[in-house]
Amino acid sequence: MTIRRCASLLLLAALAYLTYSALTIDRFGWDLTVTQWVQQVDADKLGLLPNFLYCTCLNLVAGALGIAVAGWLWLKGWRAEALFLLLVSIPDFFNIYLRAFIARPRPASAPLDFFGGSLGYSFPSGTALHYILFCGFIIYLSRSLINPGFLRFALWALLGLFIPVIGIYLVYDGRHWPSDVLGAYVYGAFYLVILVWCYQKYVTWRRSYPQNHIPAEKLPALARPFAWMLRIIY
Repeated sequence: MTIRRCASLLLLAALAYLTYSALTIDRFGWDLTVTQWVQQVDADKLGLLPNFLYCTCLNLVAGALGIAVAGWLWLKGWRAEALFLLLVSIPDFFNIYLRAFIARPRPASAPLDFFGGSLGYSFPSGTALHYILFCGFIIYLSRSLINPGFLRFALWALLGLFIPVIGIYLVYDGRHWPSDVLGAYVYGAFYLVILVWCYQKYVTWRRSYPQNHIPAEKLPALARPFAWMLRIIY
């Protein structure tokens, strides 16, 4: 069994276990312990970092950032990459219904400090899921779009650090249990694998045709009316 297949099975096992646990219990025993430990941090010592992280958790800010990065990719001529990045919004939308189905309550009623909003249900965290998928796909794209060097290393370091920091902040803020964030990371990694696989399949297929030509008869029947769109996206 290959390493990739083993990793995929472990990912699916973790996803199934955490989802089942969220359906059957409101929190793990270690959730409260970890949360109280994280909340011991004095926010005054962190300067403007909590305010910055709070802003990045807002749906409007996250959406605007995604559109801005996709727009920049489009203007640079990386049109397929721009549109695939926007596909991150599909798991974001689906997660709203997944959380409603699982219906795990927020930790607001627990003996914790609670600073953020408490709308909706808790598992998996929508913010953490969005950013591991969004940042992870940008890191993947940068492997081929940015030449090796300081810029690419700095981008990887920044995004790689931001993913765990935003998760810790969601716990510190009191809006999620640590297991909510962990579940979001597992779901986000699962969606990221699918997104990367679809992108790779598209690029391989699209590059088999000249840049400005794709025969409509080579497309599935439902996709033929959109052949003109695929000529734009390359």
